[in-house]
Formats: sequence, structure tokens, C-alpha cells
Amino acid sequence: MVVLWVLNKFVFKPYLAYLDEWEAKQAKVQEDYNNAEAILEEKRKEGDKILEKARVKGNTVIEEAESLANQKKEKILSDAESQVREQAQVAKTQIEKERQSMLSGAKDHIMGVALKLNNKIFKQEKASKDFIEKHIDSL
Repeated sequence: MVVLWVLNKFVFKPYLAYLDEWEAKQAKVQEDYNNAEAILEEKRKEGDKILEKARVKGNTVIEEAESLANQKKEKILSDAESQVREQAQVAKTQIEKERQSMLSGAKDHIMGVALKLNNKIFKQEKASKDFIEKHIDSL
């Protein structure tokens, strides 16, 4: 009995206390592991939310950039069309002035030639000049 009492006092009780302590440590480790998994899952969800917000914001920025680019493109095209119309109008005006100038020069040259010819043929400069000017202006 003394042996049982000594074994119980010095071997079994300390060993059982050690096993209880070891089980408590194992339970604590398991609890910490489960908490860590929960925290990890929570952080993953937060990361996914942040990533989704970033995607949405990125898409919004892209859409705004595309819209702004289209607006600028339309403005550039509109300005270019306006400049082309202005240049075309200036060119038409210049062409009309050149045409009028050429017609006036041609009329003057034709009248001069006709008057010289008339003067040589009929020897009357004044009467033929009025007649020629009247008919040239009607052209």
C-alpha cells in the first residue's frame, strides 16, 4: 500500500497533472488555430471587397476617360470641320475675285483689240467704243 501511495503521490498525480496541462495546451492551440482561420477568412473577405471596389473604381475611371476622349475627339473634329469650311469659303472668295479679275482683264483686252481693229477698218473710234462696251457688258 505504501508503494501505491508513493506511486500515486509521485508518479500518477504528477503524470495526470501533466496530461491535463498538455490537453489544456492542445485545446488552447486548437482554439488559436480556429481563431486564426476565422481571422484569415475575414481578412480574405475584406481583401475581396477592397479588390472589387478597386475594380469598380477602375472601370469608372476608364469610362470617364473614354467619355472625355470622345468629347475631345468630337471637339477636334468639329473644330477641323469649321476650319475646313472657313478655308473653303476663303478659297471660293479668292477664286471668285480671280475670276472677276480675269474676266475684267479679258474684257479690257478684247475691247482694246476690237477698238484697234475697228479704228483700222472704219476709222471711227468713239462710235464703236460705245457699241463694243454695251455688248461686252451684256456678256
